[in-house]
Amino acid sequence: MQRRGLVVLAVVLFVGSMMGLARAEVLLRFTLHPQVYISIPRSVDVSVSVDRGEGATYDIGDPITIRFRATRDGYVNLIDYLPGGDVQVLVRNRFVRAGISETYSKSVTGPGGTERLVVLLTRDPVSDRDLERFIQAPHQADRIFHAQYATDRTHFQVAARMEGTVLTLEPQTVQIGPSSALVFTASLSTASGQPLEGQELVWSTSDGSLATARTVTDARGMSRNTFYAPAFSGTVTVEVRFLGGVRLAPSSAVATVEVGQRIVETYLSLEPAKTVLASGERIRVVAYLRDREGRALAGRTIEWEVPQGTLSATSSVTDTSGRAWVFYTAPRVATTRDFDLVARFPGSAQYAPSEAFVTLTVEQARPMLSEALFFVDFSSGSPKHNGSRLSYQGKVVSGFSVNDVSLLEMRRGEVLEFYFSPGGVPEEGAVYLWVQGDPNTRVQVTLNGKDLGTVPAVTGLLAPGTEQRLLAVAGDFLEGTNILRITAEGPARGVVRLQRVVVVF
Repeated sequence: MQRRGLVVLAVVLFVGSMMGLARAEVLLRFTLHPQVYISIPRSVDVSVSVDRGEGATYDIGDPITIRFRATRDGYVNLIDYLPGGDVQVLVRNRFVRAGISETYSKSVTGPGGTERLVVLLTRDPVSDRDLERFIQAPHQADRIFHAQYATDRTHFQVAARMEGTVLTLEPQTVQIGPSSALVFTASLSTASGQPLEGQELVWSTSDGSLATARTVTDARGMSRNTFYAPAFSGTVTVEVRFLGGVRLAPSSAVATVEVGQRIVETYLSLEPAKTVLASGERIRVVAYLRDREGRALAGRTIEWEVPQGTLSATSSVTDTSGRAWVFYTAPRVATTRDFDLVARFPGSAQYAPSEAFVTLTVEQARPMLSEALFFVDFSSGSPKHNGSRLSYQGKVVSGFSVNDVSLLEMRRGEVLEFYFSPGGVPEEGAVYLWVQGDPNTRVQVTLNGKDLGTVPAVTGLLAPGTEQRLLAVAGDFLEGTNILRITAEGPARGVVRLQRVVVVF
């Protein structure tokens, strides 16, 4: 099951050269809470510092020199808590002599934020298990090493440089007739070519008008706007601008529109204009092509494009009514998504090009029963769940977990009930519980009135890896709504605390 704040990604041990001695590096993932960091003791027996001083700012890629020094002989472990949650052990069980300063040099990596360094001095080498425990709870070193240790800490700021952006506008140069319409497509990406989704673009024109002054980019970094030409001939510019963001530089693009009577304008429309589909559903989209006077244009090729899903054809030809159509099959998506299906008439020597699009909302696929997961979680301080109903007795408290999360505190006889619907009858399942409490406290778990068992509470701090499991079989589940009931048990004055409950099939 996923653990909040602590996920061990990998442990990689390797030997290399550093200042003439061997070193080991351990890579973990753990978020060090600022309050935990400032509670780490600063001993006179060991010190750590950076070359620009505590709290200084480094850009990503800058070199940094870390200095550490001990006043007595011992073994040093130097731990680096990166802003993104990664943890690096820069120095592993390095024997140092009293009064001799040592250095460690590296380049600052991203992302931006506060990077924290903690140095640990012990009389004997530290085992991998004890080092991992210390990384997860450096403020509780007494519990791990008793009196045979010393610690110090420092921190600095990592500043992320602003990333360049590229904004393009298509078509860049085009000829259209007076009072006609044209769809422009803007594309926004990073300098390295990564599309930028959800960014606002600001549009303007030197003459004529636009359908809207602001649009937002989609998953491909694209956004469309319709330009309406003035009633007279001349040269018009259309500009789109990205104003930039916290770490994104601004950019802009300009298109030139020659307004004149050179060719006959065309108008392309689509039906339906907007629709909602289920994953895998198939619909027909019809395009209508007409000239400026509203006359149907037959025998003209319409090109079709969509980023996801399947089209029955990439082009089709208009009939005598100016109609052309295509069948679209929606993809299976994990979350509800919007896609633009674009129809485009490329134009000819006689007729100007035109374009239209329809927004298709594809709803997420219903999860298979084997993929179902329901949860109740008090970690954030307010209850969160994905069932149909949750009721409980007790109060939400904090301070009983190594990861500084919240729990529901219940006294004997108090109850939590969770209603959920699997969408069928599972053949088997399991209930995972994270439970902490006073000695001899426990929780009784029932599913639809059937006893699944009793789970004793962890008496110390609740930590990742302390979840407990109860199994359920097909006869324990019902078609439709199921009720999971958790009852606190134990001494009259004892309390039991529940952080999270997860039901899986």
